[in-house]
Amino acid sequence: MTKEDIERLVESLEGLPPGGALPVGTMGVEEVRAEDIADVLSDVDEATKVLIVSLLSDEKAAEVLVETDENTSQTVLEHMSQQRMVRLLDLMDPDDAADVIELAPDDLQAGVLAGLEEEQQRSVRALHEYPPQSAGGIMTTEVIAAGSQDTVAATLEVVGEAEQPEASTAVFVTDAAGTLVGVVALQDLLGADPQAEVQSVMDPDVISVPLEADQEEAARQVERYNLASLPVVDAAGRLKGVITLDDVIDVLAEEASEDMLRLAGTSVLHPTTEPILRRLRARAPWLAITLAGTFFAGLMLEAIELKWFGGTGTTSYFSALLYFVPLIAGMAGNVGTQSSTIMVRGFATGEVDPTRPLRVLRGELILAVMIGVMAGIVVGAATTLFFSVDGLGLVVGLALPASILTAALAGTLIPFFCHSIKVDPAYAGGPFLLTLNDLAAIAIYFGVALALKDVLAGA
Repeated sequence: MTKEDIERLVESLEGLPPGGALPVGTMGVEEVRAEDIADVLSDVDEATKVLIVSLLSDEKAAEVLVETDENTSQTVLEHMSQQRMVRLLDLMDPDDAADVIELAPDDLQAGVLAGLEEEQQRSVRALHEYPPQSAGGIMTTEVIAAGSQDTVAATLEVVGEAEQPEASTAVFVTDAAGTLVGVVALQDLLGADPQAEVQSVMDPDVISVPLEADQEEAARQVERYNLASLPVVDAAGRLKGVITLDDVIDVLAEEASEDMLRLAGTSVLHPTTEPILRRLRARAPWLAITLAGTFFAGLMLEAIELKWFGGTGTTSYFSALLYFVPLIAGMAGNVGTQSSTIMVRGFATGEVDPTRPLRVLRGELILAVMIGVMAGIVVGAATTLFFSVDGLGLVVGLALPASILTAALAGTLIPFFCHSIKVDPAYAGGPFLLTLNDLAAIAIYFGVALALKDVLAGA
């Protein structure tokens, strides 16, 4: 059965009445890859999710729960017996089991944890001690380790007896106290003298991260040094677990999704599958900022017209100025968003040091001045040529670079400020920054117009 087959099967199951006979070929779902089943489950209704998983063997169901999104896993677990939950968790790697058990109903979690096999229970309990987004929270305790004085032959025997280890490309070496002292690749072990001590063939320059390190920092270490696995150590340097490449891929995907969604003004990680009310709660505060900001911009325009441009012979000039509000605000908003996006991405990849804003500020401001001056000259000249209002081109030509420079300054520095007060900098690039740039651009534009009011009114 292929993924297309299971999609057709799901279509027939979605309309199945309670207690109805299952379609022919239902049991063939067991043959489909767990990743494909997980993908299909994210798009079906609750009853069908539960039914499909009930048709799977424990081994396949465990794989599907690991691969599917959190909302689907949570839905399935809410309709699963405690006994089957225990069986499935016992089949998972400890780090996956620790994540899945968090999605189980609160009243079942303690019982499920107590029902796990002793070694699995010990590993899951240990992983629960660490924050979910720390190195300790995403590591697995299934790590191949050898004592520094063990022989190569004994170490290879340990490798052969390991039960489905996630980190199977290297063996980490510890001393008698459990302190990490080196690493040796499997190919080096295979080519070494069987009676030689492991410490004679290991690489003592081993890269590791502490348990409390943020998962993003761990992912950057793997990326920077091209590692297949990254050992995790406690404060005393003792080996506690390992972060594998599949964990790093998940972290990078998760962090990238979070940053993109926060730039869009929502903190929901799965915005298409979350309940409607939760999605509303995530978006409404940021949209409220936009609503309030744009309303304030309207009040600002009204006040400017009545107080500064309300005199005889000036109202027409104010109307002419309004033609260019979208241009000024739009250009400033785009430049500000570009700057903030570059900063947020730089924080995530390690390219930008969040404690040293001056290293990138100079370049962003120079670029903003160049863009602003070029845009100001072009738009100012075009305005003078095509509009018959004297001085209007001068106002636009001066206000545009000033607005762009201000937007670049805000787009660069606000992410740094957010980082300093422990707020995700990605929030700075969303509706908040756009609204702020709109207000600043309008204030600058009409401020320039007010300063040149006599020129405008002289026609």
